[in-house]
Amino acid sequence: MRKRLFGADGVRGIIDRYPLRREDAERLGRAVGKWLREQFLSPSFLIGTDTRESCHRLKAAFVEGLTRAGVRVVDAGILPTAAVSFLIASKGFFAGGAMVSASHNPIEENGIKIFSHRGTKIDDYTEEFLESLFFGDEPLPFEIRPATITTEPDYARQYAHALAREYRDYEWSACRIVVDCANGAAYWVGPLVMNLLNLPHTLMNVSPDGLNINRRAGSEFVRCTPEWLAARVRQRDADVGIALDGDADRLILVDRDGLIYDGDMTLAILALKLQRERRLSQDTVVITTMSNSALPRYLRRHGIHTRMVRNGDKYVTQMLLEANLTLGGEEVGHIILHTDDAHVTGDGLRTALAVLGELTRWPDATLRDLAPGMRKWPQVKASVWIGRRTDVPADKIPGLRELLHRTREAIPDLTRLECRPASTEPVYRIMLESYKTSIEVLAQHVCRLAQPIQRHFGCEGRPIEIWNCVAGGRIPPMDSP
Repeated sequence: MRKRLFGADGVRGIIDRYPLRREDAERLGRAVGKWLREQFLSPSFLIGTDTRESCHRLKAAFVEGLTRAGVRVVDAGILPTAAVSFLIASKGFFAGGAMVSASHNPIEENGIKIFSHRGTKIDDYTEEFLESLFFGDEPLPFEIRPATITTEPDYARQYAHALAREYRDYEWSACRIVVDCANGAAYWVGPLVMNLLNLPHTLMNVSPDGLNINRRAGSEFVRCTPEWLAARVRQRDADVGIALDGDADRLILVDRDGLIYDGDMTLAILALKLQRERRLSQDTVVITTMSNSALPRYLRRHGIHTRMVRNGDKYVTQMLLEANLTLGGEEVGHIILHTDDAHVTGDGLRTALAVLGELTRWPDATLRDLAPGMRKWPQVKASVWIGRRTDVPADKIPGLRELLHRTREAIPDLTRLECRPASTEPVYRIMLESYKTSIEVLAQHVCRLAQPIQRHFGCEGRPIEIWNCVAGGRIPPMDSP
């Protein structure tokens, strides 16, 4: 089996353990430097981070490798992932870039996302090439006199002003919001954008200390406890709560009633908006294999087609670029509004402004009015702790194949079943979706499917996290049917 370094979204892991030890990051930097030097005579490379305390040393090691390979590095400091992508694409002189972040994951984890000169995340072919350099015997470049490192603290401000210019024509005074910045990369850029637009807002979780990113904060916390944010929306007499993740590329919205609007719901809202404005290219939206089946059916009723790609926002972007499409995203909240060549990755802040702008055009409208009749089918997702990352497929786990077959027989209206190892976390993923079978019954079957997985990896008795993908919130583990 080929050695793997990259997961679903860059290199991920626990800091100071492989593949995120200092020597790993430095070698990756030299590999990236070699790749860049093969394409560009004198490459410049943009780098940003989120607010984790480990970002400083991980960035330092990665940059050491880049500069030793002869790559000039521009350090933009703390800013969202989408800002790194936007700045690479809009400025036009960077050979590539990277974001040091573990996104929505906890503080003990970190990662490195690598971007091409177009501002897109590197494709599978490039990842495989970098892995061949990283694991191979071929000497990597090492210059005695490293290339220069410069800082550009104003870059994040430039990104914020670009967002404000794009959305300046809305009547923002009519919209009141609560913003959860997850103590992450948007902790000051987000408020700056709101202030530039004179958008009435209340801030939460904008005091990072290096250790509190995503801790009882941000999109994944709100996904599990939507009422927590809804209560604060009501307390502030606001209309909507928006929650970003640690690097602000995901967005979850919550209304006053505690209803959650994830990526599927957001895609429905924005697809109708763009279609009405005649800006939805080919009347087509890109979705993934994890999208709720209600979404393509809903869009089809409105004359909108869908194209499905494998899970991962970089695959959404690839399809948007290949087919010259405008809108795509993932259920977890990555939304790509490809309105021009400078916007080619998930951007939580920009997505929020697009949705909120639609609210301002319809007096007294609520989020549910923006996609009338859109109702997700019953769906649950689970993370089964297995203690380590793995590539073991479901059909190699004793007893699991037969159990999956029996599950399909037991739920006659089952529309989706996913059972696979996660690429970035030490868990196994299970997703069940049906046309009408209840969430509770689906959760029971998930618990039964988790048993042979835990038994195979020696993790019996460990907790199973099950999420209600329709209403949000965690579901307590149940007795299997």
